[in-house]
Amino acid sequence: MSKRDDILCTALRLFNERGYQAVGVDTIRDEANVSKMTLYNHFKNKDRLVEEVLKLRHRQFKESLESSLDSIVDAKEKLREVFDWHTRWFFSPDFFGCMFIRATGEYQDANGMVLISQDHKQWVARLLEDILSEIDVEEPASVARFFQLTLDGMIINASIFNTFDRIDEVWQILCRYVGLPCESLQIPVRQLSDKSFSSR
Repeated sequence: MSKRDDILCTALRLFNERGYQAVGVDTIRDEANVSKMTLYNHFKNKDRLVEEVLKLRHRQFKESLESSLDSIVDAKEKLREVFDWHTRWFFSPDFFGCMFIRATGEYQDANGMVLISQDHKQWVARLLEDILSEIDVEEPASVARFFQLTLDGMIINASIFNTFDRIDEVWQILCRYVGLPCESLQIPVRQLSDKSFSSR
């Protein structure tokens, strides 16, 4: 792994666990075991580092979710897996809420971070739209946005309550909304690994 990758992975872990404003460049430097000069050679300032961390988080998120869907043929099962996948994340050691929501909260005036976060959320909506189109749901784009917004709410709710029942209750309502069988999500088993998105 290159020094740049070391810095990015370290920053991602720290930002995920503690937030962006709470983690200084010196902490990242020390945890990554690099000099400040090396850090600034790769990232000219902290804002640029945060932007690159968000891009990395999106790639991890996308690759992990797509991997979990690869072997599933039935569109209804794909939709269910999207929610099962999120539920596994909610109850994993890596879960500290959404890094994109947090970034836009802590950096409201940083256009680069807002745009990256918007792209991430729009990717989720497009994925859901493709699945809902396969299911032949009416107005799949609108329903996909509704589902994506619901997932964001579930992320925040899981951060506050950390209970499976509330998440499964929302899933049951969504199933009724699109005419799917109302089967419960998989009850997550807490993961022992602390690797990013390892539960996904």
